Amino acid sequence: MEQSILWVAVTAVFLLGWLMKLMDRNSAKQQQQLPPGPPKIPLIGNLYQLNKGGELLHVVLAKMAQEYGTIMTVWFGGLQPSIVVSDYDLVWKVLVTKASDFSARKLPDLTRIISANFQTLATCDVGQHWHSLRRGLHSSALNPQTISDQAPLQEKDIAHLISSFDQEASSNNGLVHPLPKLRKLVIRLLARFCFGPEFPNDEVFVEKMDCAVEDFIKQTGHTSLVHLFAITKYIPGLWRPYKEAESLKQRVKELLSPYLNTNKPSSPNCYLSFLLSQGLSDDVVILNLFELFSLAIDSTASAIAWSLAFMIHNEEVQEKVFEEVKHKLGGRVRENVVSVEKVSEMEYVRAVVKETVRMRPILPVAPQRAERDSELGGVKVREGTAVVMNLYAVLRDERVWREPNRFMPERFVGESDVEGMERCFVSFGVGRRICPGMELAKLQVALTLANLVKSFVWGSAVEGQLPDLNEDFRTFVLTMKTPLVARIVPRQC
Repeated sequence: MEQSILWVAVTAVFLLGWLMKLMDRNSAKQQQQLPPGPPKIPLIGNLYQLNKGGELLHVVLAKMAQEYGTIMTVWFGGLQPSIVVSDYDLVWKVLVTKASDFSARKLPDLTRIISANFQTLATCDVGQHWHSLRRGLHSSALNPQTISDQAPLQEKDIAHLISSFDQEASSNNGLVHPLPKLRKLVIRLLARFCFGPEFPNDEVFVEKMDCAVEDFIKQTGHTSLVHLFAITKYIPGLWRPYKEAESLKQRVKELLSPYLNTNKPSSPNCYLSFLLSQGLSDDVVILNLFELFSLAIDSTASAIAWSLAFMIHNEEVQEKVFEEVKHKLGGRVRENVVSVEKVSEMEYVRAVVKETVRMRPILPVAPQRAERDSELGGVKVREGTAVVMNLYAVLRDERVWREPNRFMPERFVGESDVEGMERCFVSFGVGRRICPGMELAKLQVALTLANLVKSFVWGSAVEGQLPDLNEDFRTFVLTMKTPLVARIVPRQC
């Protein structure tokens, strides 16, 4: 017991001394003229304010911006300032106009383990390796012909999904839990893009990948700010997340290695074929594949779940979706599934998808790092400074969005300033770091929604008690704090 207390005391003294040394070393750099921001406390900066009242980070930052301006200084700890921008024009400058100045990443050292030392598409800085991965993803898995070839398989998956919801509801008094099924739907889709259209419907693979991604999100979500620094892996009590990350990496390698070593990809246009053609190490190939799953599963499945929840809250929206589907199918709603081709003609369904990810953006905050000294909104930004874009605030800007806190898909249909709203629609990012799978994700969400509303009336699990719309920011994706449970009734026409 005494030895444990001694270890804690020694560690605390060591960390304090180390932090003070870093603060002294960086003090000259911090004398730059910074934009206004909330007052900070030594060592912890503004952390005490960012966790105040239980509100999520993007919401707190949006409220701060109302007081301190759309470009402000926030200290996520006491070592270096971060510049937070909450204005579309400034976000555009960071991600487009001055992208070469602000395209570097600033990630926790812990991320090295599950990213092959920052060699995956989402974690590496923009350079030759990044450009190669980005071009390869677009020319292989995400090229238009590959996506088109997937349509019949997507429709088959949807038919299976509808059947599974029907079975669950029949045995559970009409109640269904959508998210687990939606996650597995996305995994099957991604597996074919990664390994080729002939990838078998392997339920063991689906279950293991689902568990691995869930564990990855839990681990990264629980990572402390102190894990920004590599030294924490040597400090008692702080090294456990590193051990867990190494264990997860080993599980991922065991799951994906067989597809590198024994199986030849069934399509030259799958992502694995491209990665193998680049002469990359097995770790880099495997962890780029895993990154695709980890980024796409929760974001896509959660977007579908959010859409269903919003439509339960807004019955008139659900009925408009059904009427559009019925119209496009010529009234034959009981026949087969809504096809990918038909969904592309459904303007209102696509508007529901856009409004959902405006209200609950996939990535509410986007951190970048200045690669060189630059300027932003009249403020000099030093090399290495973190620049955090609050995309949530941009998507709730009253100057752009009429009644921004109201779920209103009609804003994307026939509004006088649809073009202006499209410019400010940053739910998937903009510029060189825009989500590479944006179009595929929007298609999959729209396809799933159209078919689920065609097949069932979606309502509250408990009469008079609407679904909880509170958010939970799981690492990088806004999910539902209380997973959706709904009551469904098969449509009769």
